[in-house]
Amino acid sequence: MSVSKCFWRPIDLVGCHLLGKRFVGGFSIPEVLRTGEALKNLGYRVSYNLLGEHIGDRDVVSRTTETILRLMGAMSSENRGNVAIKPTQCGLEISPDLLYEEAKKVVRYGREIGIETEFDAEHSRYMEDTFRVFHELASKFHYAGFMRQCVQAHLKSLPMLMDKYNLWKMNLRIVEGSQVYPELSGVILEDKEQILEQYCYIIRRNHAEGKTPYVATVRDRRKVNAAKKILPSPFMLEFQMLYNDLPFGLFGRELGEELIEGRDLREGPGGLDTGWPVRIYIPFVVPWCKDAWKEYGLRRSAMMRRLMWEEIKYRGGGK
Repeated sequence: MSVSKCFWRPIDLVGCHLLGKRFVGGFSIPEVLRTGEALKNLGYRVSYNLLGEHIGDRDVVSRTTETILRLMGAMSSENRGNVAIKPTQCGLEISPDLLYEEAKKVVRYGREIGIETEFDAEHSRYMEDTFRVFHELASKFHYAGFMRQCVQAHLKSLPMLMDKYNLWKMNLRIVEGSQVYPELSGVILEDKEQILEQYCYIIRRNHAEGKTPYVATVRDRRKVNAAKKILPSPFMLEFQMLYNDLPFGLFGRELGEELIEGRDLREGPGGLDTGWPVRIYIPFVVPWCKDAWKEYGLRRSAMMRRLMWEEIKYRGGGK
């Protein structure tokens, strides 16, 4: 562990203990579905994600898949949403073949009941195997419309791999990705302008293929405004934000509300009487994996620390 991580880890642990659970939408299937229903009543769309990564036990992988299928089967029209799966949670830590078999169960059931499955992005070392499995499934015509791949705009090799696996023509969720997983030097773009440029390039190219990209951000108005400039209609894209139940608006709730209300779309004559579509990504756990929230909460704590520091610098004129 680096000196910097050793310094910050105790602070992040405290933040996780105090606020980590506020980023988790439920601790059972009924509870997270109630959270989803409440958000949908406010005008949001939702995606549900069972927390957990790097599972090396086949029985636990099977239990994970069963839980996701159970969640899907328990949905009603009031709380219906997409499901997100993490590759190393659903078999990739063991083998790409196992991920294919487990993901296929989720995608197949999702197709039967009209629910989309989102493949999350993890550390770059899993990226190519994830893209390969996604491509194999999404290349089947009857599954393609019920699958979406998350891509991380900060990865240098991303365009090349997207070319290789024909992802430009697939449904995408586009995230910045930086500082979520520790990456080796040279793997990621360090300059924020380069990241934004690649982020926007993916949006343009995916839309040019006739797709509606999910544009994900925590609170970055610059990315939101860049996306709206590229695709100026609420029928062209969908924004996605992380769930949180924090009592302050630093982490996207205020921005999400503005988008849902569509204040910018109503300005001037001929304004649209609608808002931007916003989907909330809701992590949850169930009793058998109740501690899986802790690692996620730790990452969100580190995110809060970084964003607070950026806000302090911004307000102090030090940006």
